[in-house]
Amino acid sequence: MKNDSDQNKCKRCGQCMSVCPVYQTTFREDDVARGKLSLLECVEAETMMWPGRLGGILSRCLLCGACAQVCASRVKTTLMIQSGRHRLFEADKTGESRSGLLGSVRKRHLTAKVLLKGGVLLQALVCKKIPETSGLHLRFPLSFFAERRTVPRIAWTPFLDACRTGSAPAAKGPRIGFFVGCGANYLFPDMAWALVRILRHVGATIVVPEDQVCCGLPAYVSGDTKTARKLAQKNIEAFETQKLDAILTVCASCGSHLTALGSLFADDHAFRDAAASMARKHMDAMTFLVEHLDFDVYLKACKPDADSKGTMPLRVSYHDPCHLRIGQGITQAPRRLLESVHGVQLVEASHPGQCCGHGGDFNLSHFPLSMKILDRRMEDFEKVKPDRIVTGCTGCILQFAEGISRRGLAGRVEVCHPLVLVEKAIASCPIPARYKRDLLVSQAGNTDPA
Repeated sequence: MKNDSDQNKCKRCGQCMSVCPVYQTTFREDDVARGKLSLLECVEAETMMWPGRLGGILSRCLLCGACAQVCASRVKTTLMIQSGRHRLFEADKTGESRSGLLGSVRKRHLTAKVLLKGGVLLQALVCKKIPETSGLHLRFPLSFFAERRTVPRIAWTPFLDACRTGSAPAAKGPRIGFFVGCGANYLFPDMAWALVRILRHVGATIVVPEDQVCCGLPAYVSGDTKTARKLAQKNIEAFETQKLDAILTVCASCGSHLTALGSLFADDHAFRDAAASMARKHMDAMTFLVEHLDFDVYLKACKPDADSKGTMPLRVSYHDPCHLRIGQGITQAPRRLLESVHGVQLVEASHPGQCCGHGGDFNLSHFPLSMKILDRRMEDFEKVKPDRIVTGCTGCILQFAEGISRRGLAGRVEVCHPLVLVEKAIASCPIPARYKRDLLVSQAGNTDPA
């Protein structure tokens, strides 16, 4: 986790100030990577002990990775800040710094009126279905609901429970594993079902291990690397026996974390190879559809009947999740899919690489600041007047749902995952047998079973 040489590479040039969403909102030196690395360097040199405020300072980072992208010295700033969180978490014996990392929200007392908003009391009963290991417990304690206009609805039947009785039939094509993630499992099962139906549409074999758990990202970013590794080990064990050609995700955050599994177990001989193998097999679902199945080509030929309920048109604007654009280098696959959907007009908003301000725990610990960052992004979207804001991350979807509500756009603008629109487009358009055969043969030759 520790990389002193990277920490010392920082030249204090301030280039990170030009892209940091937090700094551009607060203009505080300790909110930019340069300031945080200076504090960590002092701690490392033992010229300063872990101060009580350091946990809060380190928590005021979205871990979006924008600073690392523009750093001329190639400092892995997000890794350094994450390493600082880990060391602070391990050094803390009182819990004070941990509350700093997560903010003061856990200490707030809520009234029954707040709990009743959006039917939260009823949802609390459903929450019992969510395992304690899920990152949703970390991200959505009861205090989460105090300041929000929107409350995420928890699915009465999580996707993984429903999918047990609806597994896909075997096929001659590739064996595709699906890592669902907590957001798609409990909050947005429509995303998960969209992918399953798309893969069924082309005749792929879909494997959804029932023993999969939270990817571990919420624990990891809070500094609890031990818990993150335990969760990752469970997922590795759940997937490695399935002899999969690829492992797909629909949430950018989960996908970014799975991609980095190898580094999480770099010093663990027991799981290092298996973690690296799972990371190699992982692929964002939209990239898989475009690069391995040429699904955008099929979509262009997929024209629903004129009287079909699936006929749009829609003005759609796509938001690049940081964990997809920076974390995995993916920007074009989602756009190629959307541009190929009959009836969809893709309208690009300004500043396509701008972070929405969610950042997982950041939204929980620093909600007002998160909303200020969101405001800038919502202004970009309002200028192009979309019917749908689409994005490939459950955290971003939650954030934009809040932004839509705060700006009085509910009923006029909706937010969803691109695959939801794709699945809707193909629902009434059977895939030609020739295309199905050709793409599966092509994919079978392009997967890496290692």
